Amino acid sequence: EYAIKWLNPDIMKRADAMQNMINSELIAHKFLDIVPLIAAKNFDGRHVIESDGDYYLIYDWLEGRSIFVPEITEYHCMIIGRILGQIHSANVEISGVMPNEETRDMYDWDTYLNLAGNQQAECYDALKQNLGRIKHIDENIVKHQKEVLQKQVISHRDLDPKNVMWNQGQAYLIDWEAAGYVNPYQELMEVFNYWISDNAGNYQRKYFDALLCAYMENCKVSGVNWEAVITCSFEGMLGWLEYNVKRALGLEGSKKEDCLEGNKQAESTIEELKKYELQANLLMQWIKDAI
Repeated sequence: EYAIKWLNPDIMKRADAMQNMINSELIAHKFLDIVPLIAAKNFDGRHVIESDGDYYLIYDWLEGRSIFVPEITEYHCMIIGRILGQIHSANVEISGVMPNEETRDMYDWDTYLNLAGNQQAECYDALKQNLGRIKHIDENIVKHQKEVLQKQVISHRDLDPKNVMWNQGQAYLIDWEAAGYVNPYQELMEVFNYWISDNAGNYQRKYFDALLCAYMENCKVSGVNWEAVITCSFEGMLGWLEYNVKRALGLEGSKKEDCLEGNKQAESTIEELKKYELQANLLMQWIKDAI
């Protein structure tokens, strides 16, 4: 009857973790009448449930499953594009949730590389071989981030196929933990990267067209600095890479499993960055064709 999510205890120890979880569920509930989704149940005004030092989210059970390549079709891309456009055009506001106006400096990749070498971390070779590429991407993000931050809306921010459940052709968004303010066009780029690839990882124009046309039912895409947007669309992957490098080096997490998973995720994320770098120019051309 219910799905119960046990929240990572290491993350929940962080100073702002509880408020972030509370805010994410407030956002999910705000969108209940706008898009199909699954939000945590409310118990006496609380969505995050504490028991013996552990924290949980409880959901009504949904009979469905996530769909991945090669099952993704133009239909699925159309539905995702339409839902994303509905979210971005809603312009919802949540008391206490404010746009992120802080820019960041470049991550300290040289320090991470030195630590990885000293620890003989598994991700060392991949990090060393791609350090120049990673630093170049990071430098460009830092250069354009202020411009991209000037336009933001509240959204899901993690529409990976794993976070969409399908039941009889209907999509339901789940896992709202990352929800918050984001540049809508930056998120659109990230959603393209999640949904329009074939089994070989190559972008498919028909999937792109289906997703973008459905998105434009509610949102305009003209008058946008797409160079800045596409550059900053690397931010999610780059942040995920930095987090997992720190896990691999024992700077995040507290268990052996964190180190092992950090190395694994760091290596795979570097490969994803390389693929996305090659396909970013293609996205730019297709967008210009569309507008």
